[in-house]
Amino acid sequence: MSSTPYDRQTSFALFSAENPGEPHPGTTLDAEFNAVKVALDDTQQNLALIQDDDGALKRGSVGKAQFDASVSIGFGAPSQWESGRLYTADVDTVFYQSKFYIANTTHTSGGTFDLSKWDEIADFTLAAIIEDGSITSAKLAPGAVTADKIGAGSISNVKLASGAVSTPKLADSSVSFVKLLASDIQAPLADLLLPAGLGPLPWSLPTLPTQGGWDWADGGVLLSTTPFATLRSQYIGAGFPFGQDGAGNPRKPDMRGRSVTGTDDMGAMGDAARLADANSSLAIVRLTLGGSGGAPAVTLTAAKIPTITSGVSVSVNVTGNSTRSDIGFTPFSYPQGTSGTAAPGPANFGGIGFSGSGTGSGTATSNNTGGGAHENMPPTLLCKFIIKAH
Repeated sequence: MSSTPYDRQTSFALFSAENPGEPHPGTTLDAEFNAVKVALDDTQQNLALIQDDDGALKRGSVGKAQFDASVSIGFGAPSQWESGRLYTADVDTVFYQSKFYIANTTHTSGGTFDLSKWDEIADFTLAAIIEDGSITSAKLAPGAVTADKIGAGSISNVKLASGAVSTPKLADSSVSFVKLLASDIQAPLADLLLPAGLGPLPWSLPTLPTQGGWDWADGGVLLSTTPFATLRSQYIGAGFPFGQDGAGNPRKPDMRGRSVTGTDDMGAMGDAARLADANSSLAIVRLTLGGSGGAPAVTLTAAKIPTITSGVSVSVNVTGNSTRSDIGFTPFSYPQGTSGTAAPGPANFGGIGFSGSGTGSGTATSNNTGGGAHENMPPTLLCKFIIKAH
């Protein structure tokens, strides 16, 4: 606000010169003092606008308009430092290795960060050191943790208090699988959700998942150089359930051309004995993790075919009649001079009749078989099989 300037009302020196024997009039003195008061009051009010009671410059009284044009006020929003970029002095700010800088020289950045062209504003190195369990629900505003606030793999289990991350604390779609893959002294969250050894599981694509530590369940060997050290250690500790090579390296489950079933003795329910039949090729290994058996096709032997006996019965009844004219006696005579009765001549005795019956039994055997194998495979869909390897 503008102040009222002091306007002198009376010249007391002139009055005294002209009226040496008279006192100064009170009305002129009052008018003069009132003019002085008005000017002083306005001055004090204006001074209060720029100075606090403690004598310091009034808070908030100085803005951009109060500075000369040669003075630069404020700076640009910070970003990560990049090479090959033009930076303006006293305006552009960057983050580099957990520190906050402002450019002190207008320049185009080279291949490496030139510290001489930047002034440090703040060091956030210590901010990366978060006390274990110090992030609790009460410390997080609802929706405060968004995807852009979380560096890939930056949040480990030990940094979070139990129950600290609840649904309201997470912005929609803010937790991606990349955020769960952090490598730390503790297992990454992804490995806690999907532990090593999970599977074999069917997989409907021709290549392995690109994230999450999956491997083929192909019976391959886990060497000492494998990136899946956890799974290798587990298989060795379990006594090589899926076999090993000659050097003591464990093998993975081999699901090539196989289906999978459970052992007879899982959990606390005891032995189910469902594979215990003597004719089952799994009977011996039915309680063994990694045991295998079965065949896609089988040729039946005589011992595996049920006995088939066919009864045969026969009944015969024969009747008939035959007449023969040449059955009789041949005539003969006595020698000459001998007396006696002559023998009769040829005689026909007529027909001969005959009849008969009979029965019989037996077995019939057929060897009309091809000897081929029959399929054991049920209706099947082929997929790849994978196993969680770390």
